[in-house]
Amino acid sequence: MQIVNLSALSLFVASAFAADCFGNTQSGISKWADAYWDARAKMCGNTDCEYQKDCITRSSKTIKGLASVTVNVALSRKHTGSQKGFKDCWDATENIINQCVYSEQKLSGTWEYNGQLYQINAWYS
Repeated sequence: MQIVNLSALSLFVASAFAADCFGNTQSGISKWADAYWDARAKMCGNTDCEYQKDCITRSSKTIKGLASVTVNVALSRKHTGSQKGFKDCWDATENIINQCVYSEQKLSGTWEYNGQLYQINAWYS
């Protein structure tokens, strides 16, 4: 019985930290995933953001074929509560990218927990 309870608890905890994805399904969006990972590195590595401050980072990737298609990515973070800091930056943004871009094939998603909100918006140009 204890194993079942532990499994149920693990499932609950995992879903509590899941991203919320939105927008239409975009088959093949993962081809542009480098733009998402680049925006994440700029934010969580504090190269384009002040340490522990609200901010927005941007990136883009163009794929050339019969036509050039660019995906632009804007990643934002902000405090939603009295907690300070962005201790979950790497994990939260990885969760959004893996769940929304790779699994659900959506352009955009959010992750919120413990006074931290991360949101990725992407669009074609």
